[in-house]
Amino acid sequence: VLRQALTLSYLHEQVPNLLTPKTTSCVIGDGFATMTTLLLASDSAGQVILINLTKTLLVDLWYLKLWMGAEVFESSVDLVTDEASLSKALAKSRTNDASGRVIAIQATSHELLRNCPVDLALNIASMQEMNPPVTAAYFDDLRAIASRRDLTFYCCNRDEKILPDGTLSKFSEYPWRANDQVIVDELCPWHQQYYTIRPPFFHSYDGPIRHRLVAF
Repeated sequence: VLRQALTLSYLHEQVPNLLTPKTTSCVIGDGFATMTTLLLASDSAGQVILINLTKTLLVDLWYLKLWMGAEVFESSVDLVTDEASLSKALAKSRTNDASGRVIAIQATSHELLRNCPVDLALNIASMQEMNPPVTAAYFDDLRAIASRRDLTFYCCNRDEKILPDGTLSKFSEYPWRANDQVIVDELCPWHQQYYTIRPPFFHSYDGPIRHRLVAF
């Protein structure tokens, strides 16, 4: 939670115009809906598109229900599975009530993202867990959106990671393009160590973690 809060604060410094109640953000791979709830609670987004693996998405939604309360959750969160249900959820979000503040999509239906009016997309420490073709598919989704509207992407992941099947995931080999407008590209200052309740308290991750903020 602390890392996500620092990330949100940093984004407010870098792109404050993209963190308003009128913003539609997309969080790819949230954990316990942490970034989703921070975006909504701080009025840094009016609507969040939340995409995750099915079992993990269930945990995200469970936490959202605890945070919102059951009644608000029922009126404000839509789980969409096809283009028809997505269109219905987006139509709700254009009204003045709370409906449609969170649109949840299972990773198996990630292509639905292409039809969403996303202004800011975020991925924090989950693309490093994906095989390169899966990462490329998400980039294709985001670039499909960027072909119609301005889209900024915040990506924070390990420089390199060997996945359980032996595949090497490299941040530098994500499908970036030469004409992407890079706003920030550096090692993430608050994401190089994690802490525990036992000495020595602070521990380094297995490799450096980089963050990049880019306008597609």
